[in-house]
Amino acid sequence: MSVIVISLNGIGLFGGDVVYEEVSVLHSHMNEKNMEAFKSQLKDSVAENQIEDVTLDSRFGYSLRGTYIRNSQVTDKTLVFLHGFAENRAAGMNYLDIYLNQGFNVLLVDSRAHGKSGGDSVTWGNYEKYDLDTWVDWVQKRFPQGEIGIHGISMGAATALLHAELNETSKRVRFYVADSSYSDFETLLAMKMEQYFPKVLLPQLLLPYANIAAYWNSRFTFYQASPIRSVANVTTPVLYLHGEADKVVPPYMSQKLYEATKGPRQIYTFPQAAHVAGVFEEHSRYSAVVQNFVRFAEGQS
Repeated sequence: MSVIVISLNGIGLFGGDVVYEEVSVLHSHMNEKNMEAFKSQLKDSVAENQIEDVTLDSRFGYSLRGTYIRNSQVTDKTLVFLHGFAENRAAGMNYLDIYLNQGFNVLLVDSRAHGKSGGDSVTWGNYEKYDLDTWVDWVQKRFPQGEIGIHGISMGAATALLHAELNETSKRVRFYVADSSYSDFETLLAMKMEQYFPKVLLPQLLLPYANIAAYWNSRFTFYQASPIRSVANVTTPVLYLHGEADKVVPPYMSQKLYEATKGPRQIYTFPQAAHVAGVFEEHSRYSAVVQNFVRFAEGQS
């Protein structure tokens, strides 16, 4: 019997490590090579003297990299943009006009283990929320009385929502925009595992081993990446956005987040949009929804 138990646990630990490697290690930094194209595109959009490369030290011992874009008009309002999984700060170019036209400076950042930022694993918001707080520190030092907003897509949206709970004590961030966030990463991971693993290897059995592997290798668990638990304590205004044709993160997850949020919140969906594609499918409406929400959030203080 003991041999069977040891063997089953060995299989479980092996499978759990495979899951951890797949979702937290193998796809990190995969798109960092498009940075030169990003810089060229950025220079076509704004003047060169508006662009500043920024490097900070994460509290976890690696470097954080970002690009700060000054608005052409003097302003103390700054938007921090967070990209999704396996992307980098270049994804923020699709949202740049929305906030520059609204009178914001824009800070595009590479998340942990993405782009030029350091870190050897993706933690789905667990460590990333503290890295975001370091970026907020930087913005606040630059504009002590300024306004800070956060806009995240997919994993970046989940990171923003996890950070929003941290923000309850300081209220340094005025608003959050969460586009296509998962409500709970373990739930999403279980759904994906059902697609790729045989039915005999139930996700419910494998997830604990995946959490053990994540904790052993990177000192976090997938269970901790649960924005829906965080937003129950959040009173800062939040805008939820989601494409109704999203096949990556189910649209109902944003609805659940909206219903669970304690403070002021709004939700808009885009009928034809796939994952984080609302900004492409209906750019004018997307921009108007975001800008109207920002005005609403500014009026809450």
